[in-house]
Amino acid sequence: MSRWWDQADLGSNVYLIDAGGELALVDTGFRGRELLIIDRVRRLGYSASRISSIVITHHHTDHTGGLAGLVEITGARVVAHAADAPYIDGRLPQPGPSRPSWLSRAARPFQHLLATRPARVDIQVVDGDELPLAGGIHILHTPGHTPGSICLIHKRSGTVFTGDLLAQRFGLKWPSIPFSVDVAQLRQSARKLAGYEFKSACFGHGSPIKANADRRIRRFTGLD
Repeated sequence: MSRWWDQADLGSNVYLIDAGGELALVDTGFRGRELLIIDRVRRLGYSASRISSIVITHHHTDHTGGLAGLVEITGARVVAHAADAPYIDGRLPQPGPSRPSWLSRAARPFQHLLATRPARVDIQVVDGDELPLAGGIHILHTPGHTPGSICLIHKRSGTVFTGDLLAQRFGLKWPSIPFSVDVAQLRQSARKLAGYEFKSACFGHGSPIKANADRRIRRFTGLD
């Protein structure tokens, strides 16, 4: 399995999974980064036509902005949790910050800036589903940041893709609290992830942890 990330150019980290003949992207960065992503895929020695799946960890615009354009370029099928699908396919608008209340009110006139081009969701996953990619990827539903946030656990390599459940900037951090719909649920979801075993963790924002990631996350969540 191959993966890559680039936060500065894309707004959030985008990962490429080599699924043995097929390729899968995890998230898509901001809108307008589509050709940059395709260029990076080619620099890694892959043809963009091999991208067969795009897995979305959650619906926020810095993770789904490039989705519609990448679907047009590659024809890839889109995978996301059922609870976030309405925000991705355009049935519901992208929400602004949910807290504090004054910030939520102040952001309403600028809500249109969060809009993304709608994209169909071909496969709606739920907790416990297995994606037949790279020998199997386990779906862990981890709501709190958004209703349909998910983590992806690739058991064969011992790697977890956390989306924005956690971030890694000079140590583990919580994601943006103003943009998290339920902070108590977010923390509960992090403890849920901490109950699994894995070697490395790849985050939506920040650098990966390449060894003992499960131990560090358990310590961060207070379970160790």
